[in-house]
Amino acid sequence: MSSRWLSLCTALLSVVFGACGNYSNDDLDFQLALPEQGDMQARMQLSVARADSAEYYRDTRTAVTTFNDLVGKLTAIIDLVRGQTPTGRSGDERTWGPWVMDEQPSWEMRVVMQRTALTATALQMDYWVQLRPVASGDAGWVPFLIGVYVSDGGVQSGQGEIHLLVNEVRAAGYPIDQDPGLAGIVSIDVAYGNLGYPITVELGISKQNGSVIETGHYAYSEQQDGSGFMSFDWQGLSDNGLPIAARMLAQWIGSGAGRADLTADLTPNQPDLSTVLGTDCWGVDSVSTYHYRLGKPDETKGDPASCLF
Repeated sequence: MSSRWLSLCTALLSVVFGACGNYSNDDLDFQLALPEQGDMQARMQLSVARADSAEYYRDTRTAVTTFNDLVGKLTAIIDLVRGQTPTGRSGDERTWGPWVMDEQPSWEMRVVMQRTALTATALQMDYWVQLRPVASGDAGWVPFLIGVYVSDGGVQSGQGEIHLLVNEVRAAGYPIDQDPGLAGIVSIDVAYGNLGYPITVELGISKQNGSVIETGHYAYSEQQDGSGFMSFDWQGLSDNGLPIAARMLAQWIGSGAGRADLTADLTPNQPDLSTVLGTDCWGVDSVSTYHYRLGKPDETKGDPASCLF
């Protein structure tokens, strides 16, 4: 994802929401029921990377940063809608927009939110970001981002999903591939839950690579004591063009000390025969306490007993 997508959203909505008129307490329910970006971001006690930091420690830091960047871009619209005046109200539905898009003036955008009371304490919010060619009428609206959030017992505790439907707007003629951060992307999907510990977030991304769809899947879990894990699964093509599935799994305790393993399915059609390609364990200073790489015995250093996991 590039900064262009985030700046596009910011520019659009800052213009539209520049004047915050009066909104009712009923409107406020819509804003307060939505999660904030921080509710879906990965948190890890990681020291600043050093020249001698473990390789997989640095990879874990990169994965956390990439993960949070994707989540932040997807939730940017939610934060911009929060606290702003709807342009339309109808029962339990609110609408913001439509507005002509600065970078694509032949297209316009709107945000629609719908509220449903599930129980006395549980509230469900469904929301849509939609695009359409200007003057195409209601039939022209195409979903770009759809989401659902269910809160229970508090405005910042719940679970939900967000889906960026890149292929849908691409098929409708919107020039999405002009954004280098979204070129080739098919979809991005997030599911999260923070009703209690562990807090969990999963993010999936699919991308077209020639005739092949490559997929990646992040899973993040956080415990109350600051310990947690993040895994990243990738399915695509190896350098020689053969299908391959790989996984990086990092685990850590509250101090930041942890372990990461890289595995891959090197035997086609036998996914149960995963091979450990490498392992790094590190202490609170991020320096490796154990280092292993498959086929490179001369590189093995440290004691595997030093690993926390």
